[in-house]
Amino acid sequence: MNKKILSILIVMIIFISMAAQEIRNDIIAVNYEKKNARKAMLFSAIFPGAGQFYANRNSITTYIFPVIEIGLWYGLMHFTKEGQDLEKDFEKFADDHYSRTYQHDAEDDLIIAPLNNSTFYDNHFRLDDANTQHFYEDIGKYDKYIFGWLDWTSIYATHPDGYWTGPDWIWEEDELGNRWEGNHPTDSLSSYYVGNEELYDGKLGRYSGMRAEYISMRNDSRDSYETADLFGFGIVLNHIVSAFDALRVTQKYNREYISDNSLKIKLMPVMVQNNIAPALVISKRF
Repeated sequence: MNKKILSILIVMIIFISMAAQEIRNDIIAVNYEKKNARKAMLFSAIFPGAGQFYANRNSITTYIFPVIEIGLWYGLMHFTKEGQDLEKDFEKFADDHYSRTYQHDAEDDLIIAPLNNSTFYDNHFRLDDANTQHFYEDIGKYDKYIFGWLDWTSIYATHPDGYWTGPDWIWEEDELGNRWEGNHPTDSLSSYYVGNEELYDGKLGRYSGMRAEYISMRNDSRDSYETADLFGFGIVLNHIVSAFDALRVTQKYNREYISDNSLKIKLMPVMVQNNIAPALVISKRF
C-alpha cells in the first residue's frame, strides 16, 4: 500500500512540475518575481507546506498542511499495521481450526456416495495444499470447503463414539442429478451442537460457527486495510491541494510585495527656514 501511494505521489509531482512551467503571473506584469510560483508548487507537491514556507512563512497554511500530512501518515501506518495484525490472527485461527484432511475425507465420501449420480463433484474441489492467500480466502468464501472446519466435522462427520464416519448427506434432485443440499448431524452430543441446534439445523448443515467467526475476523482485517486506503488517498489529496495553495500564497505575496515596493510621488508641506513650503517627495519602500 505504501509503495502504491509513493508511486502516485511521484507521478503527481512530475505532473505538477510540468504544469508549473506554464504558470505565469497573469494578475500583474513585472520584470521579475520576488517568489517563484513553480518552485513553491514543486516544494509543496513534495512536502505539503514547504512551498508556503518558501513563499511566505507567515501564511497559516504553511503550518496547517504539514500537521495534516503527519496525521494522515500516522493513520495510514496505524490501520495498515492493524490490518496486518488482524490478518495474522485469522490465519492462525484457520491453522488451528481447519483440517485439509477432514475436508478431503468429506470430498471423497461425497464423490463416491451412491446418490451422487452426476459428475459434478468429481472436479468440484480445488483447495490449495499450501497456506496461500487463495487458501485463506477460499475456506471462508465457498460453502464447498466447509467440511474442513472442526466443528462441522464434529457434528456432521463424527460417530458418537468419537471416530470419523461418513457424513449423512441431504440430497436435492435437479436436472443434473442429485445435488448436495446439506447434512444431518451424526453426533448430536457434540459440544458445538448442543445448545446451538436451531442455528446448525436451520441451515441444513451448511453452517459452521468457526467459519462464521473466521469470516468476521477477515472482514475486520479488510475494514482496517480499507481505512488505511482512505488515509492513503488523503495523503495524495493533501499534496495536490497544498501545491495549488502554494501557488495562491505565492501570487498573493508577490502582489503585496509589488504594492509595498512601488515608487510613490506625492506633494507634501515641509519646513524650510521656519517657513512652510510645498515639496515634491519621491519615495520607494525596500
